[in-house]
Amino acid sequence: MPTVPEAATLLDRFQRAYPDARCALDHRDPYQLVVATVLSAQCTDARVNVTTPAFFQRFPDPASLAAGSLPEVEALIRSTGFFRAKARNLQGMALALLQRHGGQVPASREQLARLPGVGPKTANVVLANAFGIPALAVDTHIYRVARRLGLSTGNTPDRVEADLCRLFPPDRWIELHHQFIFHGRRVCHARKPECGSCPLGDLCPTGLGRIPDPHTGVRLESAGPGPGAADPPAAPGPGPERIVSLVPSVTELLVQWGLATRLAGRTSFCVEPRWIRASVPAVGGTKTPDIPRIIALRPDLVIMERDENTLAAAEALAAAGLRLLVLKVRSLKDCLTAFRQLGDALGLGSVGRDRAAGLKAVLASRSAGNTGRTRPGQGPRTLTLIWKQPWMCSGPDTYVGDLVRQAGLTPIGPGGYPVLTEAELDGLEPQVILLPDEPFRFTARHQAELQLRFPRAEVRRMDGRGLTWYLSRTEQALQSLGEAFNL
Repeated sequence: MPTVPEAATLLDRFQRAYPDARCALDHRDPYQLVVATVLSAQCTDARVNVTTPAFFQRFPDPASLAAGSLPEVEALIRSTGFFRAKARNLQGMALALLQRHGGQVPASREQLARLPGVGPKTANVVLANAFGIPALAVDTHIYRVARRLGLSTGNTPDRVEADLCRLFPPDRWIELHHQFIFHGRRVCHARKPECGSCPLGDLCPTGLGRIPDPHTGVRLESAGPGPGAADPPAAPGPGPERIVSLVPSVTELLVQWGLATRLAGRTSFCVEPRWIRASVPAVGGTKTPDIPRIIALRPDLVIMERDENTLAAAEALAAAGLRLLVLKVRSLKDCLTAFRQLGDALGLGSVGRDRAAGLKAVLASRSAGNTGRTRPGQGPRTLTLIWKQPWMCSGPDTYVGDLVRQAGLTPIGPGGYPVLTEAELDGLEPQVILLPDEPFRFTARHQAELQLRFPRAEVRRMDGRGLTWYLSRTEQALQSLGEAFNL
C-alpha cells in the first residue's frame, strides 16, 4: 500500500491529467441517473446516451414508467442488451419509488440499494453524481486500474473500494471515481494498456514491470516509454509548468517525454495518444487556434511550427506576452535541431540531445549504406500524394520528401505542396505512389484506380500519421518505409 505522500502524488497526477472528468451518463435529475445507470450494465455509456432521450420523452418520471407496458419499455431499451431483465428492473424500481418514497429517489445508500436493479454500486454512483454525497463506486475500470497501480490487492470490487476509501480523503472520492474511469478507458486498457503514454507511468509498479499485471497475471513486456521515447522517460526538469502545443506530433512527443501533466492545451488535431482528447482542453485548429482561449490558459510556453501554424497566430500570441517556441521542420536534419530546441526549452536537455544523437546515428548508417540498405535517394522514383480533386503531392523539399529520400526512395514532384494537373501527374511517371490515409483519406478504391492508371508503378497505402508526424514518429517511419520496400 502506498504511503500518504504517494497517494497525494497520485491525486495531483490524476487532477492534472483529467481535470474535466465527469459522469459520462447524460442525466438531468436523480431519476434519470438511476435509469441510465441500470441501462449501463454490460453496455457502453455512449449507447446508453443514445437510448435515453427517447426513453425519457416517453417515461419522464417514475409514475409514467410504472404505468407503462413492459413490451414498450423493452422496445425502447433493446439496443442496450439484456433488455428484458433491465425492463423488469426499471419498472420494479419505478413502482418501489412510488410505494416507498413518494416517487422521489432517496438520498440514502441503504434505501437506494434496496431498489430493484440498483444494488450497492449503482447506489454509490447516484449518491455521488445526483446528490454530491461522497462515494467511490468500483466498476471494472477502477478495479483494474487500482490493482495495477498497487493501491489494492483485493480480489473483489468491495475490497478494492474499501482500500481506496481508506487511502484517499472523502472530499476527493467523487472526482477521483471519474478520473479512474477516464484513465481506464483512455490509457489503462484491459488487453493492451498504453503504458508508454501513461501520465502515471513512473508511479505504476505494473507498467514499470515490477509486478505481474494483476488483471492478466502476466508481467507486461511492453512496459516503458512510447515509440521513440527516451528509455525510461526522464523526470521533468525545471521547465515550463503549463504548455500549449499547437503541433499534433509535438503533443505526442511531449507525452512520450513524460510531460503529459504539464499540457494545458492542444489543438483539435492533437489526438494522440487517444486519452488526451478528454484530458487536455482543445484550443481550436492548427491553422485557426482560439487565441483568447490560449491566453486565458496562461501557458508558460506555446509550441508552434512554421508550416503547420500561421504567422498571424504567432504574432497575436507574442503580442499577448506569451513565450513561444517556433520550430522549423522541413527535413530530418531539422528534426535534430528541433529535438535539441525542445529539450532545452522543456528542461529536458539531455533527453533532447539523446534523441537527436539517436536519429543522427540512424541517418549516418543509412547514408553509408550499412547493413546492405539502399542509400538515400537511390531507390525507385516515388510520388507521395496528399490530396485528390485537385491532386496534391508532398514535394522533395518537404519533411515527407526527405523522409522518403532517407528511407532509400527517390522523391519526385515540384517543391512544396503543389497542385498537379492530370497531365502533370501523368508526366511524373512514378515507379512508386504512396497514399497516406491523412490529410486525405485515400482508400482501397483510390489505390485500385491509380494502379490501373499507372500499371508499372507500385501503389501502396500508408499510415498517414506514421508518414507525416515528425519527431514523435520519425525513427519508426524510416524503419517502416525501409521494410515496406526492402531498402
